[in-house]
Amino acid sequence: MNKFYCTVICVVATLVGACDERKETQKPLSHTVYPAIGVVQELVPDDRGVFIDHEEIPGFMVAMTMYLKVAEQEDYQSLKVGHQYTFELLVDGGGETRVQNLVPTGKVVVAGDNDTSPSESWFKTPDFELGDSAPEFLCISSKGEEISPAVLKGKVWAITFIFTRCPLPDYCPRMTLRFKEAVDLLEERDVDGWKMISLTIDPKHDQLDVLQSYRDAWGINSDDWHFCRAEPEQVREIGDPLGLAFQSSEFPIEHNLRTAVFDSEGRLVEVFSGNGWTSLELADSIINAMK
Repeated sequence: MNKFYCTVICVVATLVGACDERKETQKPLSHTVYPAIGVVQELVPDDRGVFIDHEEIPGFMVAMTMYLKVAEQEDYQSLKVGHQYTFELLVDGGGETRVQNLVPTGKVVVAGDNDTSPSESWFKTPDFELGDSAPEFLCISSKGEEISPAVLKGKVWAITFIFTRCPLPDYCPRMTLRFKEAVDLLEERDVDGWKMISLTIDPKHDQLDVLQSYRDAWGINSDDWHFCRAEPEQVREIGDPLGLAFQSSEFPIEHNLRTAVFDSEGRLVEVFSGNGWTSLELADSIINAMK
């Protein structure tokens, strides 16, 4: 099976949602454990991370390659690339997804000569350099407003990429939560002159009314935070230079995580890769870009 190795593979499955703060779009996941089986494709020791090519996880997601973190160091140290393991996928409604209780099956899978490293997509290096101008792109907010670099000129703005059906709490839902916390920090400090953009990578499903329902379910009231959709080629115009990798032609949607800050002239200030950054770091980046 030809897989797009990016990681965050967010699937609809029969999963019911992902965050405490949401209502209909996604309901809380509370410490759910799913039995699974898969082959270790690559290890990322600095992060205690592992790319696992797993079989279908009944009731949760189809077969795919995921980037996950291993709960226990002892388990992690015993892992071998190419070996198959049974394991438990722990999905915590508090915002974490972990692999635990890995047991080798004895099966070893030899990688083909043409197989690429899954980390090449997950840790894809942005083409943009700091100071580069944002490319032209156009998206429409859930309230029907046109959003583009020209419209945003004069404001410091941050952009992240999500989709409303994403089930894993430490991926798209975490991006939304971090943005929400950063907005609260900026408002508490009486900081003006900024905008936030959450751009869907699932435009076929995430129509404007769906995005508005998602926004409402999260309890977001700020007029300076836009939930937007655009055609896939427009998403790639802004996403590709930032190192975003995704496919949205069909489920499962597979993607990595990228968040970026641009100054009031539309110049790149900072790129946050993955999900390890904090809302304080984002808020500080926005404030520093105003100086």
